[in-house]
Amino acid sequence: MKEGVQAKAKVLHIQPTGEYLNNLPEFHVQVQIQPENGADFVAEVTEAFPYPKYDSLRNGSHVVVKYDPDYYKRVIFVQMDHVT
Repeated sequence: MKEGVQAKAKVLHIQPTGEYLNNLPEFHVQVQIQPENGADFVAEVTEAFPYPKYDSLRNGSHVVVKYDPDYYKRVIFVQMDHVT
């Protein structure tokens, strides 16, 4: 997503889907996005990444996402390391 708004987000829930993409497990992640302007909102992302990344993402972890301001359900991860 080239266009979009970057924001911090809090991981609310993460769960494996049981599917694999390019030999990487796929996860369903629910995040609470905290935009600089406007109210927080919840979005869901399905993405494939290695298990060590899953182990580092726990409920309450903070990440950076980019979302489409015209369609809040369109969200991608920008940074999945712990963000303060």
